[in-house]
Amino acid sequence: MPRDPDTAGPLSPRARTAVFLLGLCALLNIYSTQPLLPELARDLDVPVGQATWTITATTLGVAVVAPFAGSVSDFLGRKRVMVAAIGASLAATLACAVARDFAAMLVCRFAQGLFIPFVFAVAVSYVAEECTGAAAQGANALYVSGTAFGGFCGRFLSGAAATHFGWRSSFVAMALVLLVTLAVTAAWLPRERRFRRSESLLASLQGIGRHFGNARLLGTCFIGAAILFLQVGSFTYAGMVLEAPPFGLSSFEIGAVFAVFLVAVVVTPLTGRLIGRIGRLRTFVLVSAVSLAGLGLTLLPSTPAVIVGLAASSTGVFSGQACAIGYAAEAGGPAKSSAVGLYLTSYYAGGSIGAVAPSPLYTAAGWGATVGLLAAVVGVSVLVALAAWSAGADRPHRIEEPAL
Repeated sequence: MPRDPDTAGPLSPRARTAVFLLGLCALLNIYSTQPLLPELARDLDVPVGQATWTITATTLGVAVVAPFAGSVSDFLGRKRVMVAAIGASLAATLACAVARDFAAMLVCRFAQGLFIPFVFAVAVSYVAEECTGAAAQGANALYVSGTAFGGFCGRFLSGAAATHFGWRSSFVAMALVLLVTLAVTAAWLPRERRFRRSESLLASLQGIGRHFGNARLLGTCFIGAAILFLQVGSFTYAGMVLEAPPFGLSSFEIGAVFAVFLVAVVVTPLTGRLIGRIGRLRTFVLVSAVSLAGLGLTLLPSTPAVIVGLAASSTGVFSGQACAIGYAAEAGGPAKSSAVGLYLTSYYAGGSIGAVAPSPLYTAAGWGATVGLLAAVVGVSVLVALAAWSAGADRPHRIEEPAL
């Protein structure tokens, strides 16, 4: 018997594959220059500290557009917007490969960021509308798991391609991954069934202002900013540490270190079940403790210890993201997409700050002081979660296995 289109349920295996790849697409390009920073600095004739703006330019592009991406999809539709955004992102990625100087590179990287929210925010809204309960938690965790895999692919493929063919080839590799994502999303992701089109684009945009009176949503936005501040800050400056003595890793080896994201790919889908058992708040506190323990390990002068520490830290980050992003959609009420857009702006603004703010501290006092700053941000995010996430929002849900 056909399912009522107004009844939310688990996604099909093909749709789940598309959701995973959409998550991959959301994080693929943003941090792909992290293992390339020394090479970009040398080739484009800028200091290494200034080369970090190739990350910040992209996250700023995301932050500028994110509040409006969901509202545009409220009017135009979910799948249509996501497919168009992936195609535009592919074109901007190829433009990076032919950038002649540092200024042109920053423009192209900023353009990449402009299209990411039309995938990220819209995909989360799609899941929130098409699934409910445990199925929604499972789909959200799968999506965040995809972002973890995208973070790994972007860094690893970038480092590998640059080592063998130069840094420009890394953007060609990213474009090929985007092409696959575009084909799968177009073919396998069903058109939205429970979507209700907004009367006008203006009506969709008007919902954004109401979110600024929602203290719980604003608290969740701060948590998102702290999550990405930790992720970007830890991997950006840990990469510099690993390139310098006593580690002395190459660009390829630094890119390979990002294989630690694969741990998060495996663990993050389990976060949805953990939330169902012990609640969102308790889960967030637990995974934040994992991140703090990981940061502590990176202080040891041992390559294996640093790698294990980064694995623990990133796993805590992606699991924390699974906690926060689901609540952002819930807290937005009827205006889910614009709530997710506001969260996304905060999330990537935090990443933008995390790429450059620790630089003076790292230069003056080294990696230990940088770890202290990152740990302080984690601690504050836990305090905000304790204040912002109510007992009702933290209530465990009955566990149901999503369809595979």
